[in-house]
Amino acid sequence: MCLFFCLLSMWVRGQDYSDRIYQAYVTGRMERWKAVMEEMDRAYMADRDGALLYRLTEAEYGYIGYCIGEGRKAEARQLLEKAGKHVDILLKAGRDLPKVYGLQGAFYGFRVGLEPLKAPFYGRKSVEANEKAIKLGPDEPQVWMEKAHIEFYKPAIFGGSKKRAVPLYEKAVRLFETMPGRTEKNWIYLNSLVALAIAYEATGAIQSADRIYGKLLELEPSLVWIRDEVYPDFLEKHSLK
Repeated sequence: MCLFFCLLSMWVRGQDYSDRIYQAYVTGRMERWKAVMEEMDRAYMADRDGALLYRLTEAEYGYIGYCIGEGRKAEARQLLEKAGKHVDILLKAGRDLPKVYGLQGAFYGFRVGLEPLKAPFYGRKSVEANEKAIKLGPDEPQVWMEKAHIEFYKPAIFGGSKKRAVPLYEKAVRLFETMPGRTEKNWIYLNSLVALAIAYEATGAIQSADRIYGKLLELEPSLVWIRDEVYPDFLEKHSLK
């Protein structure tokens, strides 16, 4: 009975962290995201719970992407070193291997932008990790989202294709939506929709992009940064107001 309550307590705690990360994503309050992430890190250091470590590493993935987008490369590099070690621990433990290899591929992808002189090496490592993820979890939506990211952001000179990325993003979204519980308060699912809208716009499918932005705001009307910034700018750019 004691073990049951300990496990229940860890699950409740983990869910609380996930809910708070989701709210930070929706409101665009990344300082809150960072605070929750640091709290998760302290909790993990105290009890070494593997499930918590995965949630932490996933949160690090989101925050590193944010830092790179904001030009905060030093902060991104520092956290990337830590997140890479977390991935190694998760791989050794054999937990959630498709998703963990997917994260590993994403982290190598981040390094491409942070260390351009090593881009060919890290680009290859990113693809290799993603291929492992797909082999182990062919129905895992997150690994298809990462495969789409690789196609979308890899320069055309190195074989990337925004057009080839579109059906991959579509597949990721479709898989999320066919799996029970994977769309409820899940920032990664919402982010896959954002990425799909961006890919549609980049390939000239403006009406499809508009439809996805509408879907996003129907699913989550409080998605502030899409509602108040990204979508209005999109509408004005394409004269859709």
